[in-house]
Amino acid sequence: MLLGRTPSFAAVPQTIESKPRMLQKTELQTDGRRNAGQHVSAIVENATLPTPKPWPDPATQPWERTVDPAHLLVVDDEIDSLELVIAHLRDYDFAVSTAQDGAEALAAAGEHRPDLILLDVSLPGLNGFEVLRRLKQIPATSAIPVLMVTGYGDTEHKVRCFELGAADYLVKPVAEAELHARVTAQLQQARLQQALSARLRGYEQRFGPLDEPEPGVAGEKGMRADVALLMNARQILRERLAEPPSLTELARLVGTNQPRLSKGFRTLFGTTVSGFVRECRLRRAREMLAETQLPVKSIALEVGYRSTSDLTRAVKGHWGLTPTALRQRLRTAPN
Repeated sequence: MLLGRTPSFAAVPQTIESKPRMLQKTELQTDGRRNAGQHVSAIVENATLPTPKPWPDPATQPWERTVDPAHLLVVDDEIDSLELVIAHLRDYDFAVSTAQDGAEALAAAGEHRPDLILLDVSLPGLNGFEVLRRLKQIPATSAIPVLMVTGYGDTEHKVRCFELGAADYLVKPVAEAELHARVTAQLQQARLQQALSARLRGYEQRFGPLDEPEPGVAGEKGMRADVALLMNARQILRERLAEPPSLTELARLVGTNQPRLSKGFRTLFGTTVSGFVRECRLRRAREMLAETQLPVKSIALEVGYRSTSDLTRAVKGHWGLTPTALRQRLRTAPN
């Protein structure tokens, strides 16, 4: 946000009213006999601008929901047994609808386009595997994340779910805390993917394709390939914060070239590759200060700073506190 300055009207001879007003208005007065060279007097009424509020401290502010409640479709032939689970999800402001068989699930998914589907494997008629396969074949529902829910915990069932396109796999009985964590993680991932795809489409509409599509890959598929490539690069950087690869090496690891990688980072993430590394190091250092007892020197080396003084400069530049002071604030801040 850009903060403007109140303009100066020192040259205006009229007295400025002291009564605050919310609008600024300029009234032009003439004597009715104005010629082209005559001056026009201006009367400017006083305008009181609202005082900008200070930004909240990112170290102490809790996360708040800024989007509409997500819509979840729960598919199970024994809905009554899931009453507590559904009530738990609604307690977190999720909008929940239900279906009791495969055909009903496909119809509900196509009509309502839920944000996420919880799908039981053991369904009458069309089983969960077949429902999942059809959901991923229909363009209108193929992008909806599906969490499979089953009483079978063997590897064969898990592998089959993932091969058919499931986003995650839950074994009954499902703990409420685990269910909420997995649902939230998949929703955040889906929304991030949608936001990145929309941003990429907007960029390409203005400036042309990010890169020439590969043979046989075009349109939405090509865009998804670009996004997947950049997400892979981002994950590599997160995993190798202490010794991140060079830009050239990172491009080679994800199968692209340096200009394309740099352009993609600026387009999708709004920062350079090196800027992203700096942000990740600060975020990781903050987490470790809050959650571990490690000395500041160990944290500095863990996240890629050469010395404690380098970490101190970075933390003070971002939060205005030393690492020790930030750790104290994080641990004493109210939840």
